Amino acid sequence: MQRATSTFLSVTRRIASSNVNATWSMSTRQSTPLIFKVNDTAPFAKTMAMALNASTCQQLRGYASKKGGKSGKGGKKGGDDDDEDDRKGKGKSSGGLAPSGEMSFDLLDLEKKMGQCLERLKRDFMTMRAGTANPAILDPVSVKVENKMVPLRDLAQVSIKDAKTLMVNVNDVELTGAIEKAIREAGLNLNPIADNKAVRVPVPKPTKEFRESLTKLAAASTEKAKTIIRKLRQDGMKELKKDLKAGMSEDENYGLEKKAQTLHDKYIKDAEDALKVKTKEIMAN
Repeated sequence: MQRATSTFLSVTRRIASSNVNATWSMSTRQSTPLIFKVNDTAPFAKTMAMALNASTCQQLRGYASKKGGKSGKGGKKGGDDDDEDDRKGKGKSSGGLAPSGEMSFDLLDLEKKMGQCLERLKRDFMTMRAGTANPAILDPVSVKVENKMVPLRDLAQVSIKDAKTLMVNVNDVELTGAIEKAIREAGLNLNPIADNKAVRVPVPKPTKEFRESLTKLAAASTEKAKTIIRKLRQDGMKELKKDLKAGMSEDENYGLEKKAQTLHDKYIKDAEDALKVKTKEIMAN
């Protein structure tokens, strides 16, 4: 604005010194508030008027644009709209939804984790011997090698010789004694016998007391698995609440809750059924 005023004064002085008949008037257009009119047909006067009007309007427009960008109509309002959109979360993901729009809750992932929990329980059952030779009963055994505990399966191969005997084929003959000792002290009620590069492990018929303790151990493992399954369901329900707040429809949310509960009930029952089978096996041998 200051530059426009300076131009106006400079040109006015030149026109006045040339004795040109001219007047200033207001324009009806907001972008050109001042119009310099020349009442003289002299070429010099016309040229000066055109130059002054163009320079003044251009600088006034620049000034108005800068002012409008800060607080003018359209400038401030635009900024306020952006801030309001940010507060409302428009254009952004929120709540339980990922940036890609995916839900926090994943039914397939929930089923996979519950299934893995059940499989771990069944593997634990396999390590609980019930009077028959099963290589899995030696899975808990670890052997001390150079002041470190190493799983037996990393040092030897366990196979079934007959229904009542396991054979442990040692990779390093020097470890035969250490492996025999580890099996004996593992709390499995086994009395292994070293035989050259192998260790023979007779599987005795379990006593009544041992059967009962084994049954309690199986029950404890089952309860642990059921607790994990319940926790998985609870975590899934929390994720569904987030998804509901983030915009998921109530019908879809309710449907997924029912499916999560159905999965929970199924895997709980599967764990209980597996315990019944294992208990029957323990007591039968």
